[in-house]
Amino acid sequence: MAIELKPNFPSEIPRLNPRCRSDELHVSMVPSHEDPRIVYLKAVREGNLLIAPPPLISRSDFVPQVLVELLMRKKKNSALGVKFLSKRGDEITDMEGAMHTFVTPLVPRCEMIGDYRYASSLGGHGIDRFGDRSRTLLDSEGKCQITRSVVLSASIQMDFENSRVMLKVCKLGTKQFIGHDLLSDNEWNTLDSKSKQDEKLRHEYDESLHCHMVYHLTETHRLPPRKEVEDAMDVESTITFLESLVTTPGDIPERVVGKFTELNNDQIMSLEVLFNVALHQARNEFAALEALCARGYVYTYDPASIFAREIGAEILNRLLLAALKHLSDHHKFEKMRVFGFNDYADRNILSLLCQALAKQQHVKVMSKQDLFNGPGGPAGLYDVTHIPEAEGAMLVVHNNSDGFGQNIETEGMFGSLDGAIGSSSSAAASLERKRKDLLDFIW
Repeated sequence: MAIELKPNFPSEIPRLNPRCRSDELHVSMVPSHEDPRIVYLKAVREGNLLIAPPPLISRSDFVPQVLVELLMRKKKNSALGVKFLSKRGDEITDMEGAMHTFVTPLVPRCEMIGDYRYASSLGGHGIDRFGDRSRTLLDSEGKCQITRSVVLSASIQMDFENSRVMLKVCKLGTKQFIGHDLLSDNEWNTLDSKSKQDEKLRHEYDESLHCHMVYHLTETHRLPPRKEVEDAMDVESTITFLESLVTTPGDIPERVVGKFTELNNDQIMSLEVLFNVALHQARNEFAALEALCARGYVYTYDPASIFAREIGAEILNRLLLAALKHLSDHHKFEKMRVFGFNDYADRNILSLLCQALAKQQHVKVMSKQDLFNGPGGPAGLYDVTHIPEAEGAMLVVHNNSDGFGQNIETEGMFGSLDGAIGSSSSAAASLERKRKDLLDFIW
């Protein structure tokens, strides 16, 4: 149950219409030749909040509400390849962006005008449209776009695009790094926008957030200096070790204590911190899905690429599986029906995923592509008629979201998963930064 995965269940959460399901298409309110993102955003900004519901925001308990509000409302319009930029009015610092990793918004009903696909021959990221149809047989005002209702997980991907965000959180320095719980102070103070433009003030503030994360992500509330670690694993050994966490019994949180990896970029990182980040992410996301999807859900996952630049997708994939293994060993994912993993670049991952979810005997593990073999579109549309367990369930689209920019509102179709989903759905309207009910449902 969701409450077992994550305590302090909120008194209210956004509710899905009991008839809402992803294995059926329907005609939307978006005229056939109009941009769906623009149509839904315009409606929400004019006060029609029902057309695109607000998210359920699932956060870790060490993230205060004041920071959740800043992260959800103060992203810049776009952050393609950049983090905090000084003297530009940016309001989310590098370490605040790292903290966003522990704040996961989930849109309970996102209307998509097509199924996401990636095909280099078709320009990369994109969608296969469902087409257009009149709303009724008597409708003479023209056709509207057909949509599928899905749940969008706008999970913030661990950001290893460069060395400034998660790499900084996890790596060892020349000195011991002592964590500190900012929640133990009298009041949590965020730095105002003007002060963030001052490099010295911003550095001190980011260091305090770094200390806060290390405190909550390590058993001893500290990271040792690099010189104390003589047995850091190379990349290949790290992958083997992470796989062993999935395939052999044992207490995973204890097994990662005192374990370190040395990446090809000559950085030594704490596997304890990395695992606990993945564990927080998985707990926040799946607890929310268990709460939202009364009729069950079909979860789909596309591994990060850009955000994995400094660490590698193979390591990130296995961190996720280790976190899933730990949660699965202690909880039941009652509403999960299918886990579809995009294994195009990691062919061994499905057998590991089966072992990670071994105790979830009701869950069907499969390649994501096997869920998208239905007629229509060059790559095939979502089709679960061959999976009785998935009948009536919600399709969950896991997005590798950015912690610094509202890319889902601004990025074009072909740039990324974020752009493909954002430009083809109601997602940006549900996550619109100024909507008054954006923060109504925080867990």
